[in-house]
Amino acid sequence: MSSAPLLLGIDVGQTAVKAVVHDASLRPISVGRKDSPIERPAPNHVERSQDGLWAAVTGAVASALADPAVDTGRIGAVCISGHGDGLHLVDAAGAAVGPAITAMDERAAAEAAEISADPERVRVILEVSGQAAGAASPGTLLLWTRRHHPERIDRARAMVFCKDVARIRLTGETAEDICTDYSDATASFLDTGAAAWSSEVLEAYGAGGLEPLLPRLRSSADPVGRVSRAAAEETGIPEGTPVLAGLHDVQASSIGMAALEPGRLACVAGSFNTNGVTTRRPDIDPRWQSRLSVTPDLRIAMSTSSTASPTLDWLLRLLGATGSDARDALFARAAALDLDTEIPAVLPFFAGSPPGLDASGTLSGLRGWHGPEHLLRGVLEGIALMHHWHVSALAEAFEFEGPVALGGGLSRSPYYAGLAANALGRPVRVAMEDEAGAFGAAALGAVHLGLFEDLASAQERARLGDPILPDPAARGYWDDARAAFDSLQRAVSPWWKERAGGGN
Repeated sequence: MSSAPLLLGIDVGQTAVKAVVHDASLRPISVGRKDSPIERPAPNHVERSQDGLWAAVTGAVASALADPAVDTGRIGAVCISGHGDGLHLVDAAGAAVGPAITAMDERAAAEAAEISADPERVRVILEVSGQAAGAASPGTLLLWTRRHHPERIDRARAMVFCKDVARIRLTGETAEDICTDYSDATASFLDTGAAAWSSEVLEAYGAGGLEPLLPRLRSSADPVGRVSRAAAEETGIPEGTPVLAGLHDVQASSIGMAALEPGRLACVAGSFNTNGVTTRRPDIDPRWQSRLSVTPDLRIAMSTSSTASPTLDWLLRLLGATGSDARDALFARAAALDLDTEIPAVLPFFAGSPPGLDASGTLSGLRGWHGPEHLLRGVLEGIALMHHWHVSALAEAFEFEGPVALGGGLSRSPYYAGLAANALGRPVRVAMEDEAGAFGAAALGAVHLGLFEDLASAQERARLGDPILPDPAARGYWDDARAAFDSLQRAVSPWWKERAGGGN
């Protein structure tokens, strides 16, 4: 039996946790998954308890380690990736202060609008941190919390991120040990040029004076603690196993798609429609976020919106097609439609929109003869066209090398992958790692243990499918679809803005 170390990568998403044990060559051995249901206690509120988040982590890890193929004594390192943005406050003991607010939350829409209406605040946030203030930004949510729940601010010791909550529970970090990494910190109050916290950005968000809440900064691959006895009993991970700082899931997924190299473009259709190019350049624009990566010299310029699976999930619930058999049958019917079939146009803003757009979900061109398959194709085309919308902005500043790496749950549908290639007008290669985020986390662990010389060589182990090329015969159709998508968005934008309002 091999004595080579195993790597445990944990990916904490917005609705589920995945734990994957990898061997020393980064091939997956076992997978554990546990849903982490979100709660909507009020309009625009999308959250879960931090205890519930941790329960999902322990459940996923225990499931992965229960596989007979896993020798838990060989686990050499643990690394966690997690969704970004939202807000997670902890006290000096690392315990929860308030809920775990997800990146799909919009309770701070009024605060985001307030900031967006002040050109000086917008300038400082964009120029110093490389971000635009959205409703789910940590800064706007911290301002909302300061106004609506000041007692939470009084009790809190640190503002951390999703993956940090899980890591703190795993290691027992307290007080001065609590930290975050650059890839998550850059979503909030970081001066990305100096790779340091910025009081100026705090002030611009309306969070001045809250510097004591900002945790220590570490590189993603830094070992920051070890699995505690209590966590070992809950998870089955051996006590004392090294735990790395961890990273934002966009960065982790990019590693799992072999895309964390300058010039490479990765698109993910998951909870978010995420489109990012790796770069060393600090170009800023309100249409994308310039975020530091696993080391402060590397960035991902990413343009995102919550316009992927939330929109599809809405439609499947509406049609009563949430089961896998019903879903597969519906996808097959949509794929069988002729290319020139008239279908509804869908603007997929059913769970939020990019900062400043103030958009809501929109369907146009519905006909009495349209059936479920026409609605599904309209939704899938709308999601694919959002990839194009985001990538077009990035293409104004960055050059891309090679095919687009495509990941996320939707990418597993060959039909959707073809739609994405046509919508983008670029070849795509689908990520073949079932859990790209967990792969990326495990890759950092493998480098830490010396199993690979560097991250570049580790991510070469990530598998991608053969290139899927845009269909030349469909070029005219997709040119028209892109134009119609943009035209509809411009037409309804005044209506959106008229009805935009903040939640509390």
